[in-house]
Amino acid sequence: MTMHQRTCTLIGILAVLLLAFTVLPAAAADPAGMLPQEIQAKGKIIVGINGIFPPMEFKEPGKDELIGFDVDLARAIGKVLGVEIVFDDQKFDQLINSVNTSRVDMVISGLSDTAVRQKTLDFIDYFHSGTQCYTTTALAGEIKELNDLSGKTLAVSAATDYLTTMQKWSKDNLEAKGKPVITILAVDSEATARLQMIQGRAQASAISPEVLGWLEKQNPGQFAPIGPVLNPDPYGICFKKDNTALRDAVFAALQQLFADGTYQAILADWELTPGGMAEPLINGRK
Repeated sequence: MTMHQRTCTLIGILAVLLLAFTVLPAAAADPAGMLPQEIQAKGKIIVGINGIFPPMEFKEPGKDELIGFDVDLARAIGKVLGVEIVFDDQKFDQLINSVNTSRVDMVISGLSDTAVRQKTLDFIDYFHSGTQCYTTTALAGEIKELNDLSGKTLAVSAATDYLTTMQKWSKDNLEAKGKPVITILAVDSEATARLQMIQGRAQASAISPEVLGWLEKQNPGQFAPIGPVLNPDPYGICFKKDNTALRDAVFAALQQLFADGTYQAILADWELTPGGMAEPLINGRK
């Protein structure tokens, strides 16, 4: 072997070793070992959820068990982390306060990751969503486009992004052009908003596209979408800003579920594949 060959061989060995040391930490990362000590000690994660939002989280009539995409995903995360997932089912407008006051460790409940919420929370984004207006089929001939909502009443859950999205859309696209605005009827839940529309107190409502898809399957021919999806924002699992250890452990677990196909299988189980993401993100960034 010549000196040149020996040099090339040595360089090759060093390159392989460098690559190994670069890759090993990520490959050997143990999500369970990343959990905060207090979570490891109690062996469970308390998860805030609002179980009235099918197909993400809900209970079948006459049953107490929570089911849905978010429920299955949270339990899969718990399995990777080696801890029990305990759901705290509460009102949607209490979820953010519950995580900020440590009543719960994290929230997964169809909660949109927005710039405003990121001021006080950290998010792991895991599902694409947005705001979809819809109406009854009886009114679909009259209300075909978003502009047709001018002068109409739209019922919407008060604690959601759907409310602020529709307020802004009405201001920018109707009020700014001198047209009658949308009258927003804010109520306590998506189900109540839908009831207001069905009973004729409102002519439209707004919800996420995956929920409208679920409603259309459960009630064929009863509802019709209006216009495109507005303000697309991902759903995120949210944490207190100072709880980065739990956030990072859950993120690592979620990365594993994306990589091994579990995430995609849960999407398929709930017929939500179109809303799936290619990878999880922290606060919208890699």
